[in-house]
Amino acid sequence: MKLATFDAHGAERLGLVLAHPLTGEEWVFEPGPSQMRLAEYAKRGTSPYVATRPVFWESPPTSMIGFLESGADGMARMRRFQDFLLSFLAKNDTFILLGAGHRVAEVKLRAPIPRPRLIFGLVQNSPTAWRHVPDRQHLNVFPQGHQRPQGAVIDPGEPIVLPYSARVSGGWNPELAVVIGTGGRDIPVSQAMAHVAGLTIVSDVTVDYFRRDMFAQPEPWDWFEDAMTSWGDKKSDSRFPMGPYLVTLDETGNPYDLLCYTRQSGYLRDRSHTGAMNIGIERTVSWLSSFRALHPGDVIHMGTMGYDGSPFPFEPLDGDVIESEIERLGVLRNPVTYLPKPESGRVDVAPVDLLPSAARALIGTPDESIPSPGTWSVDHARHFWTVFGNYSMADRKEGLTRRPYPRFLAAPNTALAADGAGVRIPLRAHTLTVGCELACVIGRVTSRASVEDAARAILGVAPMAVLRDSSFKDAVVEPASPQERHLPAVYARWADGFNVIGALTSVDGDAWRDKVCRIAVEGVGTVETNTADYLFSAAQMIAYITRYITLFPGDVLALGPLGDELVLPDAVSRGASLTGYAEIDGLGRVTFSLG
Repeated sequence: MKLATFDAHGAERLGLVLAHPLTGEEWVFEPGPSQMRLAEYAKRGTSPYVATRPVFWESPPTSMIGFLESGADGMARMRRFQDFLLSFLAKNDTFILLGAGHRVAEVKLRAPIPRPRLIFGLVQNSPTAWRHVPDRQHLNVFPQGHQRPQGAVIDPGEPIVLPYSARVSGGWNPELAVVIGTGGRDIPVSQAMAHVAGLTIVSDVTVDYFRRDMFAQPEPWDWFEDAMTSWGDKKSDSRFPMGPYLVTLDETGNPYDLLCYTRQSGYLRDRSHTGAMNIGIERTVSWLSSFRALHPGDVIHMGTMGYDGSPFPFEPLDGDVIESEIERLGVLRNPVTYLPKPESGRVDVAPVDLLPSAARALIGTPDESIPSPGTWSVDHARHFWTVFGNYSMADRKEGLTRRPYPRFLAAPNTALAADGAGVRIPLRAHTLTVGCELACVIGRVTSRASVEDAARAILGVAPMAVLRDSSFKDAVVEPASPQERHLPAVYARWADGFNVIGALTSVDGDAWRDKVCRIAVEGVGTVETNTADYLFSAAQMIAYITRYITLFPGDVLALGPLGDELVLPDAVSRGASLTGYAEIDGLGRVTFSLG
């Protein structure tokens, strides 16, 4: 089956896509309205369905996520709906379904999952990424990748909006994306494909903007700034086209035998094959579920199957159309649009109508901002941003040279938990550490903010208790690449609920500075640090990030570790229970329990 999210009559809808059996033209049918029109037709005395009225759902699904949450039963009902429609359309006038069915050419297709909770993208997941490195003797076989924000997602046909630049360098590639249907934890490799609802196409777009900041600094560059600038460009607004459809596995056939094509304004740029994966879908699904629950609608894209990026540098011109095609999944087309050169002294601001869909939908609505710190909850957080090396001793302790930019990355929002949370320790966990960080919450849609505007966009700050799991680091086999060696520090805090945030406090200016941070665990001890050691303020980081990445109301930004943390006894990872708290003088306390 082909399923679509689309706009009709000003609303976002779910539809089943069919090639009309008489004309071959693609149509999309809404489950609820279609069932209603068929019921009306069945009431007619001349209808052949008077005795066997076609009813597929008691409560038809209206959104892709709602449909996926209905599980195997919902999928079976949709297949019966498809089989009936194909037979019905071959014998009856399509007019009977007027208003319930639409020509695909006449509707606006959306990304199949317009606002994914998880967007995990593998990198360097093809042998071509390593064949040119002759001293590589082995690869560490664990998924290497990063989390994207919802603001990067755009629809088929929606423009990839790039800031003005006199010169650009970048590339894009079609990638196979897996959409989770049935959620779960600790999913065995042998059962992983049963949790996949279907496949779609994404265009992995990278155009160097953040990266130039690193190139302007003296070498050597560390892995964290390399990852931040490379992946930061991928996380930027409108760099993640998705679509056109979610295609179920019964229609795609073998997901490891699909051809991929890359085109620029009609010219073929690259060809590749989905069989060229170091790590497959099953292993990736199983690995992710070993530390976080997977949910219906989570998106995992499997990386570039050709060379790691387009084979030659390209300069996308205003109006160029890039195409990503994967056999049996369709063609994803998006034009490239540049913002005009800003006038002297003015900030390059994207017009509202060129913001990515998820941000644009909030403008002018009550959801554009959160009214007060007391009304915020963890459920508001679409995104969770973490920072590395943001303390005075990072150079000496971690070899992270002080730079004029923060080393930020995104983490899944499911890694957050509220005050008083009972944190579930994953079965895979080894030695755990726990520390105290200062976190802030964004109060409104924030894009291209100055430091002053960024400070006003902060809803409040809070202490955060942060758990880290060493099992990722313990799994690395040396000799390893810098990425294999350092990614475990990123994943260490990604488990569900490993970042427990307290109630928000409003602060003025730098009133959060020079505050004692304290992490304490019953029977283990206490460690104190100080917020005076932070290099970048929250406002400085927000201003830097939002040059190219839109932040959403409720998003959480943690300012990073301050160097010293508590090491928990190994018994905790084996199920022993402990309680603890993190507090920052004058900014509150957050409590948690482990086990």
